Amino acid sequence: MMFKFFSAFRKEWLILVRDLAGLIVLFVMPMCMVVILAVVQEFGWKDVASDPKLPVLFVDLDQDSLAAKIERGLDASSFFQVVKTVDDKPVTAESARELVRKGKYQIAVIIPDGSTEKVQKKIEFMIIKMMSGLKMGSMNPFSDLQYNDSVQVQLYLDPAIKPSFKNSVLCSMREYTLKVESQMIFQTFNSQLGMMFPYYKPSNNVYTETVMFKESYPSGKTEEILPNTTQHNVPAWTIFAMFFIVIPLTSSIIREREEGSLIRLLTMPVSYMTVFMAKIGVYLVVCLIQFALMMLAGMLVMPLFDIPALEIGGKLFQLILMAVATSLAALGFGIVVGTIARTHQQAAAFGSVSVVILAAMGGLWVPTYLMPETMRVVATFSPMNWAQTGFYDIFLRGGLIVEILPEITKLLLFFLITVGIAAAYRKWKPPISA
Repeated sequence: MMFKFFSAFRKEWLILVRDLAGLIVLFVMPMCMVVILAVVQEFGWKDVASDPKLPVLFVDLDQDSLAAKIERGLDASSFFQVVKTVDDKPVTAESARELVRKGKYQIAVIIPDGSTEKVQKKIEFMIIKMMSGLKMGSMNPFSDLQYNDSVQVQLYLDPAIKPSFKNSVLCSMREYTLKVESQMIFQTFNSQLGMMFPYYKPSNNVYTETVMFKESYPSGKTEEILPNTTQHNVPAWTIFAMFFIVIPLTSSIIREREEGSLIRLLTMPVSYMTVFMAKIGVYLVVCLIQFALMMLAGMLVMPLFDIPALEIGGKLFQLILMAVATSLAALGFGIVVGTIARTHQQAAAFGSVSVVILAAMGGLWVPTYLMPETMRVVATFSPMNWAQTGFYDIFLRGGLIVEILPEITKLLLFFLITVGIAAAYRKWKPPISA
């Protein structure tokens, strides 16, 4: 049995290595593709994978503590970049409005004149009203008085701005304003107590936040990690190249059938599954060589273009397991397409288009975390997505074997199902009548 397998394997290998142009396409083209696409995507990828800063026009007409603290808060944020001058000219309320109207900036914030004074007066009024109530009780002459003056901070918004950015600005503005007001209340209350009680010495302490938020991630890492250009492109286009093996594999299957060599093979004591397994063995070696070359491109070629190098670390065994499982899934797909397709044109057209569709669905071109929710659900049905998820688990989430086992299992089941379909179809429709 093994002798028959190795004989069929040798035959397939000799056919493959004699096609020099085909080998160049199989090995060199994927390497060129991954490097070129990584270079093209690097600039835009930095904006996606890192926190982008949104320029915010800031006009301070207040020239006091409220506007100063709001400005410092926005500037210290990792989301906003405060812009106070454009073309070396200070931004005014009118110029800010015009710049947003023309779409050159998406947000402008104008702090009106006297904002700090209005806030301070309202706080003093509320504190005096409360303290007089303590001293005079029901005879308090201030009890029915109201102070309704408020500060209207003007925001100019570009209609095209993303709602998430708009809400971030509004939430940040409210947060910084409340902090300033709470500090003013604390200071004013201290001052009024000092005036009421001669022996009370106002504290110099500043009120600080009591409720804090602690961020943590299930992976145990201190920050959320998104794949960089290399970590996305190298696995993605390796998977794509592996599945594109459907073209030479189906060509080999159909050529044997058309030339009659498959009939001659089956007249010998060789089963159709032996022929299947020999082809899978040869093209598995091809896929693993592709994988090795793509990994080397990520580690050695990418840094030459100022792109982060691929770091494998101690995850080589997990990567090999994922590569073998992905290769088998791709080969199973190629076997079933080559078995069912009647002509080279059918196999080439269906094989190439289906691989492109599976790649688009699976998140190889656009990562799934950038897709709408519906497409994320659809992506879970693509074997390329299973493979991509497995590689992400290895590079970004620790990569323990138990973590990639679900993806490996899905890919191997896909391989067994597709090969089973091909074998059942060939048994139902023998090649002699094809």
